[in-house]
Amino acid sequence: MTGKHVTIIHGYVASPQDHWFPWLKAKLEAQGAEVAVLALPDSANPRADAWLAYLKANIHHHDRNSYFVAHSLGCITLLRYLDGLDQPTPIGGFVLVSGFADSLSLLPQLDDFTREPLNYPHLTGLAMRRSVIASRNDPVVPYRQTAALSRSLKAELHSIDHGGHFLGSEGFTELPPVYDELARMIRHKYGDTEVSIR
Repeated sequence: MTGKHVTIIHGYVASPQDHWFPWLKAKLEAQGAEVAVLALPDSANPRADAWLAYLKANIHHHDRNSYFVAHSLGCITLLRYLDGLDQPTPIGGFVLVSGFADSLSLLPQLDDFTREPLNYPHLTGLAMRRSVIASRNDPVVPYRQTAALSRSLKAELHSIDHGGHFLGSEGFTELPPVYDELARMIRHKYGDTEVSIR
């Protein structure tokens, strides 16, 4: 994965040290990728404008060698960032885990993140590869909402029966499907040129 840039975006009440983020960072770096796990501000009391501003200030790579992984609240934040780029250029792709784009009944305090609709045709044109991972027994983000996001993005949906919300407290200190999806994305062809992980 030499020459590839991966940005990982955590969710609500989380940090770069939580869940499966350190494992994914280490695994990608071992394959030669450059990886950044962003530390979004005040994750216990997140503000949509502050999170979006943080992404704008801290994402430094945006091209076909750029890939993004986001979890939970980080997914809608990433999509808002991509949707609002002034001069968008295509990115390699993104993997969204337990994502949502509509209000969560259990967490109305996050409604500011979902208040405005996304421009899905713009997003599907921007990201060459799109993948969504969802758990059928997610207690935080209902499976139907993640599945709906996948349909709107015309993304591949990967369902896991008993993944919960993919938290470290649920035993998810590793999440191989995310790595597998990134590896698959990077392995695809750009025109006549084969791009592969090493």
